[in-house]
Amino acid sequence: MIFCVQRMVLSCKYWRSEFLGLMFIVGIISPVFAQQSDLMGDPMVLHGNNATPTWSEAISAFEQLADSNHSTCLIEIGKSDVGRPIHAFVLSPEASEIRDVPSLDSVFGAHPHRLRLLVNNAIHPGEPCGVDASIAWMREVLGNKNRNMAYLEAMDVVIIPMYNVGGALNRNCCSRTNQDGPESYGFRGNSRNLDLNRDFIKMDSRNAQAFVGLYHAMDPDVFIDTHTTNGADYPYRMTLITTQPDKAGPILGPFLRNRFEPELMKRMADRGEQMSPYVNTRKEIPENGIVAFLETPRYSTGYTTLFGTLGFTAEAHMLKPFPERVEATRLLLHELAELCMDWSRDILDVRSQERSRLAAVSELPVRWSLNAQDSVPLHFKGFESRREWSPVTKGIRLLYDASIPWEDSIAFFNSYEATHITTLPAYYYIPQAWREVIDRLHWNGVLMERIPRDTIISARVQYIEDFNSARKPYEGHHVNQVDSIAERVEDIRLFAGDYILSTHQAQVRILAETLDPMAHDSYFTWNFFDSALQQKEYFSSYVFEDTAAQLLEEDPAMKAAFEREKEQFPERMRDERSQLNWIYRQSKHFEGSVNRYPVFKSIEYRNDPH
Repeated sequence: MIFCVQRMVLSCKYWRSEFLGLMFIVGIISPVFAQQSDLMGDPMVLHGNNATPTWSEAISAFEQLADSNHSTCLIEIGKSDVGRPIHAFVLSPEASEIRDVPSLDSVFGAHPHRLRLLVNNAIHPGEPCGVDASIAWMREVLGNKNRNMAYLEAMDVVIIPMYNVGGALNRNCCSRTNQDGPESYGFRGNSRNLDLNRDFIKMDSRNAQAFVGLYHAMDPDVFIDTHTTNGADYPYRMTLITTQPDKAGPILGPFLRNRFEPELMKRMADRGEQMSPYVNTRKEIPENGIVAFLETPRYSTGYTTLFGTLGFTAEAHMLKPFPERVEATRLLLHELAELCMDWSRDILDVRSQERSRLAAVSELPVRWSLNAQDSVPLHFKGFESRREWSPVTKGIRLLYDASIPWEDSIAFFNSYEATHITTLPAYYYIPQAWREVIDRLHWNGVLMERIPRDTIISARVQYIEDFNSARKPYEGHHVNQVDSIAERVEDIRLFAGDYILSTHQAQVRILAETLDPMAHDSYFTWNFFDSALQQKEYFSSYVFEDTAAQLLEEDPAMKAAFEREKEQFPERMRDERSQLNWIYRQSKHFEGSVNRYPVFKSIEYRNDPH
C-alpha cells in the first residue's frame, strides 16, 4: 500500500521520535511559502551555507511542500533495508488521486501522453547536493504560479528525496576525504553496506525493490540520478554522464548524442553554467583524454536504459564548495525539466520508436567494449597538472594548480562496440527452483507463464565450459566472468510450475541482459546460478578401476579416444585419477548436468519466419 506521508506522521512511532528534536524546522519552513520570492535564488533553504538536512529534516521539508499545493503529495514507495520508509514527492495534476489510491499504476497509466520525469537523490548520502537542490527547485516551481501550471500541463515530476535511508542515518563528518563540505553527511553504504548504485539489476536490497516498483508504476521517460564526483581537478562545477549512446541502441543513442545532450549542455552554458562530460580520465589526467563511462545495468542509468528511458547522472565536482555544487545541481534540474517540457513530443516519439524496434529485433547486444581507436575532439577547460616530490611517500605525487587554467581540445572516447550479441529464442524456460531469479524478473514486470504439467521438451542447452570467479566478494557476490560456452540441443525435463518466458514482450531487453550468461550484469555474472555448476556424484578410484577396465574392453571407440587423449594432452592426463576421471565422464555413470546453465532456450528463434 502507498500512503500519503501527511496521514502517517502522527501515527507512526518512529516518526514521533524523529520529529521530537525537529520542531524548530516548523518555524523555519512554515513562513517559506509566504515569502517564496525571497528564497528563489537561495538553494540553502534549511541550514547555513555548508550544511545539508538530515533524513528527517529532508522528509519534513518535502512534507511541507506537499501540504502547500493541491497538485503535490508525498508518498511511501516501500521500505529501506534499515526499516524506515522510502518516499517519493509527486508533482502531478493527479496528486490528489495518488493520495487516495492503493497503487500508482491506475493514476499514471491513465495519462500516457504527458511526459514523466524521475529524480533520484542521495543514493550515496555523502553526495547530498540533489537533496538540497530538489527542495530549492520545487520551492521555486511551486512559488511561481505560471511555472507551476506549465509543469502540470506538460509532465509529471517524481522526486525521491533520499533513496539510501540507511546510509543517510549513518551520519558523519569525515568519510568523504576529498570533498569540500558539507559539514555533516551520510555514508556511502546502506545498512547492509551495499553500494545501492551497484544493485539495480541484482536487487539485493529492499531499496532496489522499492525503486523498481515505483519505476515500473510510472514508466519515466527521463531519469536523473544526482551525485558528487571524484577524480581530476578542473573548473567545471557540474559534469554529466549521459547513458552511453552506443549501448542505448540505434534509436535512443543518436537522439541522446546528437540532439538532447548538446541542447542540455547549451542551455546550461547560456545560464552561465558550463558543463563537461563526466571526467573519466584515460591516463590519469584530462590532457590525455577522457573516456565515456559504460554504465551497465547494475547502475541506475544502465538499468533504466533497459526500458527505453533517457538516463542521466549529475556529477557535481567534489572540490567546489558545497553551496556551489547545490546551485549547479539545482540549475541542472531546472534546465533538464525545461528541456523535457519543450521537447516532450520528441521524447515520447523516440521512446515509442524504441518500443517498436524492440518488438521487431531478433538479436540484441549484451556486452560492449571501448573502441580505443575512435575519439572525437572535445573543448575542455582544465587546470595545469604537474608532478612533485611527496614528503609523505617520498615518491612523486600528482598536483593540480588552479591558478594556472588552460583551454584546449582533448580526445573524448565515446565509442563502444558490441563484443557479444545474443540471438533471441522465442522462449526461455526457467525451472521454478531458481526462485531468486524468477522473483527479480517478476519485480521488473516480465510476463511469464507456468507449465501446467510435467513434460519433456527439446531445447537449446548451454554449458559453461570455462569461467573465472572473483576471489573476494563484491557487493555481496562473487562475480563470475564467462570465457567459453558450448551449446547443444537436448531433451530437458520440466515440471509442473516451471516457467516459460516469451520474448515477444516489452521487457525483452532485460531478459536478454540478465539471462545470457555472457552479459555484463547477467544473473550468472552475479552468481545466482552457482550451485548448478557443481558436480554432486563422484567415484572411488579403487572400485572404479575394474569398471573402467570393463568399459574400455567393451567399447573399442572409447579405448581409442582414451589413448589419443593421453597422447595429445599429457598434462591433462598426468596421473591415474585424471585418467579414471576421463573414463568416468564418458560413461553412463557421469551425471551429465555439471556446468549446465539452468536457463534453457527454445529451438525456434524470436521472429523466425519459419
